[in-house]
Amino acid sequence: MGRRVSKLKYYKTAILVVFSFLFGCMLTINLTPIDKTCRIEDSDREYNIMQNSKLKNPDLIILILSAPKNLDRRNVIRQTWLQLVDTNAEDENIKFKMKHYFVIGSLGLSVDDILHLTSEQSQFSDILILPMYDSYENLTMKVVKSFEWLDEQFDYGLGFRYVLKCDDDSFVRLDKLSTEIANVELIYLKSDLKYVKSLAENDASPFIRSNVQINRDGTKNELQLYWGYFHGSAKIKTAGKWKEPNWITCDRYVPYALGGGYILSKKLISFIAKNRDSFRQYNSEDVSVGAWLAPVTNILRLHDIRFDTEWTTRGRNA
Repeated sequence: MGRRVSKLKYYKTAILVVFSFLFGCMLTINLTPIDKTCRIEDSDREYNIMQNSKLKNPDLIILILSAPKNLDRRNVIRQTWLQLVDTNAEDENIKFKMKHYFVIGSLGLSVDDILHLTSEQSQFSDILILPMYDSYENLTMKVVKSFEWLDEQFDYGLGFRYVLKCDDDSFVRLDKLSTEIANVELIYLKSDLKYVKSLAENDASPFIRSNVQINRDGTKNELQLYWGYFHGSAKIKTAGKWKEPNWITCDRYVPYALGGGYILSKKLISFIAKNRDSFRQYNSEDVSVGAWLAPVTNILRLHDIRFDTEWTTRGRNA
């Protein structure tokens, strides 16, 4: 009788060990942070290029900053504005390809949060999981790590041209965006630089005001896009979650595109990613991006009132 009990305990222990191993493998596969790409041998590089080629080089990457518990918001986005256009980057019939990622930090999550996130990732495969604590205080780091990951993926075959950064409480008119990007390219990025400079003094668009950030001796159009709703006279926040105790640049924030939605060219993403360790990180990620790009030449800043994500009206003079 004692021998049977011992065997039974042995089998139970063995089953428990196998189950724990399989469960651990499942979590590892689904929640392994993907902010890094392996760089070991040339064969690994070729493998990553083959994997990323499945995305067919999306023209636009959409980074949607979210929080682990904001599943309802993510589902609303999946069911609403992500449905305005076909975002399947593998469809060769789509001329302007888009690929979206919900960006979430994974450190410090509860077991329930991890299980829910694992299930969601298994179902949608559209979450960029970063090895960091997800909090408002870490938003700037979250954006930087997202840019770093995109820059590395570009080196391994993910050939995007622009990145739209937005939040999970933003609504994006994707059905209009591809046409507007094409217009911006035609009018500003592919035109003679002298002509583009003249537009800064007399923009005909009812929505857009442009600013060419370039050295005086520049003659070739190598402009990189920084497009959003720019705030050019914001006072320094001294209290609340937007408080900036380390801001010493001047008595106002330098002009920056509001974080609810802005677009950057790939080269600006790469510039921020590669110089991340040299940048001062401020509490607000949009303020940080504006400060980092302020001294950089060959930037086309487009102030567009359609990018205004303020929760209430700014009045008649907005």
